[in-house]
Amino acid sequence: MSTKEITKNRRFLISLLVIFFSAAFAIGVHAIVPASVDFSKLDGILVKQFGFPIIAVSYFLILYIQCTFSVMFICNRTNVSNLQIGIRLGISFALIYLVGMQEVVVESSPFSTYGFNFIKYQFFMGLGDAIPVIVLCIVIALIAVKKYHKVPLIPHIKKAKNFYAIIIITVGFLIERTIGYETGIINNNCDKYALPCYTWTVLFGIMLGSIYIILYPVLAKDSKRNRIPIRLLIIIGLNWIIFNSFIGLIMKGTMPQSLLRSGLDSIVLFIASSFIGRFVIKEDAPMT
Repeated sequence: MSTKEITKNRRFLISLLVIFFSAAFAIGVHAIVPASVDFSKLDGILVKQFGFPIIAVSYFLILYIQCTFSVMFICNRTNVSNLQIGIRLGISFALIYLVGMQEVVVESSPFSTYGFNFIKYQFFMGLGDAIPVIVLCIVIALIAVKKYHKVPLIPHIKKAKNFYAIIIITVGFLIERTIGYETGIINNNCDKYALPCYTWTVLFGIMLGSIYIILYPVLAKDSKRNRIPIRLLIIIGLNWIIFNSFIGLIMKGTMPQSLLRSGLDSIVLFIASSFIGRFVIKEDAPMT
C-alpha cells in the first residue's frame, strides 16, 4: 500500500471516529437532561420496527455525516484556510441547533405547555447537539482534509451591507412563516402561543441572516459568487431539513409537516441569498 493510500485511509478513519464520537456525545447529553419522556408518543413506524435507540443513533450519524461532507466540500473548493472553514461551519450548524430547538412545537417535547421549563429543556438539548458539531467541523477541517496552499485573508462583505443582508433574510423568513401559520400550511403551536411563536420566527430569521454573513467568506470564490445560494441550500438548508426530520422519524404522521416546514424555509433562504448577491453585495467582497 502506498503512502498516499495510507494517508487517505487514515483520514477516512479519523472522520469516522469523529462522527461516532460526536453522535455518542449528543446522545449522551439527550439521555441525561432531566425531563421525563413519554415513550408512548414515540409511535413512528421505524421506531416500532427497529426501536428508538437505533433510530436515534442513525439520525445523529446522518446529521453529522452531512456536516462532515459539508466541511470537506468547502475545504476542497476555496483558498480560505481550513481552520476558518471549520470554525465558521461549526458555529453555523451550532446556531441552527440552538435556535432551531426553540421552535414552539410543544407536542415534540416532554411538556404539555410552553414556558420556562420548555425553553430550558430545549436549550440543553440544542447545546448537546451544538458542542460536538463545532468540535467535529474543526477536527475534520484540520486533520481529515488534505491541506492545500491557502491564504489567511478572506473575502468579505462591506460592513454597511451586513445589516441589509440580515434584514432581507429575516423578512423573507418572517413572510414565509406568517403565511404558513395563518393559512395552516405550517402546523405548530402558533395558534396557542402567538407571541413566543413570532418571536422565535424573527430570531430564527436573524440567525439565518447571521449565518449568511458568517459563511460568505468561505463560500465566495472568484467569479463564482453566484453559487453561494446553491451552496447554502445544500449545506445549511439540507442540514435544517435533516435536523427537523428527527421528529418525523419518531412520531407517526409528522414527517410530511417536518419536511414541508424545513423545505420551505430552505427555499426562502435560497431566494433571499440570491437576491442579496444580485442586488446588495454584487460589487463587494474583493477576493484576496
